Amino acid sequence: MSADLVLLEGNVLTMNPNQPSAQAVAVRGNKIVHVGANESVSELIGKGTKVLRLGGKTVVPGFIDTHVHVTDYGRLLTWLNLENASSIKEIQRLLSECVGQTGAGKWILGRGWDENRITENRAPTRFDLDAVSPQNPVVLYHQSGQVCVVNSKALEVAGIGIQADVGIEKNPETGEPTGVLKDDATNLVWNKIPQPTPDELYDSTFMALEKIVQAGITSIHWVVLSEAELPVIRKLAEQDALPLRVYVIAPANLLDAALSALKNLNNRFLKLGGAVIFADGYLASRTAALTEPYSDASEEQGKLLCSGKEMRVLAEKIRLAGLQLIIHAVGDRAVAEALSVIEAAGSGFVRPRLEQAAVLNQQLVQRIKRAEVIVSVQPCVVASEFSVWSAASRLGEERVKWLFPTRVLGESGVVVAAGSDAPMEPLNPMLGVDAAVKREASQKITVTDALSMYTRAAAYVSGEEAVKGSIEVGKLADLAVLSINPVSVSSEKLGQISVCLTVLEGRIVCSKS
Repeated sequence: MSADLVLLEGNVLTMNPNQPSAQAVAVRGNKIVHVGANESVSELIGKGTKVLRLGGKTVVPGFIDTHVHVTDYGRLLTWLNLENASSIKEIQRLLSECVGQTGAGKWILGRGWDENRITENRAPTRFDLDAVSPQNPVVLYHQSGQVCVVNSKALEVAGIGIQADVGIEKNPETGEPTGVLKDDATNLVWNKIPQPTPDELYDSTFMALEKIVQAGITSIHWVVLSEAELPVIRKLAEQDALPLRVYVIAPANLLDAALSALKNLNNRFLKLGGAVIFADGYLASRTAALTEPYSDASEEQGKLLCSGKEMRVLAEKIRLAGLQLIIHAVGDRAVAEALSVIEAAGSGFVRPRLEQAAVLNQQLVQRIKRAEVIVSVQPCVVASEFSVWSAASRLGEERVKWLFPTRVLGESGVVVAAGSDAPMEPLNPMLGVDAAVKREASQKITVTDALSMYTRAAAYVSGEEAVKGSIEVGKLADLAVLSINPVSVSSEKLGQISVCLTVLEGRIVCSKS
């Protein structure tokens, strides 16, 4: 019987250790039916077979992103994009165009500016924004996400004046806010921005899913942040509008709502898979729970967001619901507490998972291994901890050596999977691979191991390694075609690799010339 789709003359990185590479792949229906040399796969070409000659391009399993905030990513796509703005004047020009397309008084949101790319070598101020948008409140986020600049109208709506202090940048001479807000101060304005309507949320979310597919991603772990997302997911499933496989992760406090909205939906692309408990916060804000004080703030250690007892109660509720237990734990104290919850249950949880598991030590690594806990990381987040959030200053010389010890975990036999944390970090999996292989020498991993974190290991996380995550006969035909072979290219070009083709269940769902 002939194949429906054949990919010939490629460089196939199968992620199957028993057959690491091949030249061609044949697909029948939604499954892979042959992986091998061009000659053997060509024998399956018939009258109705679609044949793609790849000219040496690289085929990998469809990427799996184990941590993405889809709805927030969709909202971000509707914002003014300032990533390429190289001057204050250019920011003003782009903002002016946006003002002309926006109704009077409506909020304008933007993202991506960086003073290091701006010729004036400074952040924009409210006065720069006021010049082109005096009536529309404006919020423009720095590329790091933890800093924004707002105009006078936004300051007025948020009630921010001269008396405001923490996180509010001020003119040293007048004491007036410059419009630049940092860290928690950004919430003063964010909390005043009107929420999108259900229709707006649905449309932007669908746009996000299409963008995700274009990145060669065929499966995602959708980390829900608000109850408003649940009816959007339900509607997508009911209308059979999901363009890829979705594994939903609900926060523990929304577990009942998620079960009610999603549990019994009959859609093969959707699964309510896990629930997450937040044990602590983040290093950047010093809310990650550490066993010893922060090196740059001797009176701060962060704190647990819920006690061990509270975690055990929530974990049991998750187990009874038949879902994967996921615990967000960044600091070593939070990781230790999370492991105690998992260890106390013995084999009660199926493939329990730590999200982040950032600050570790040898003892914690061994406990993770013994308890057969999966670790899910976001390589671009790791890079930002060092380049943006001064991890070395936060933790000190010794502890920072154990920050996100990806290589040590892998060599210890711990399954480590990867995601993007989009929109807080770039969605592109190849940028994540790039970040993972450019770690400091003690923690850098190979390109093949980094690819595995987005394919084979990621499939294992959700218990789907038998059907996806590698290019093998009998598995789902979820594939991505890359412009360049990431294994052979120089490390400087890893992040420049593009996705040419995305295949889902043997169907070409995205093609770029």
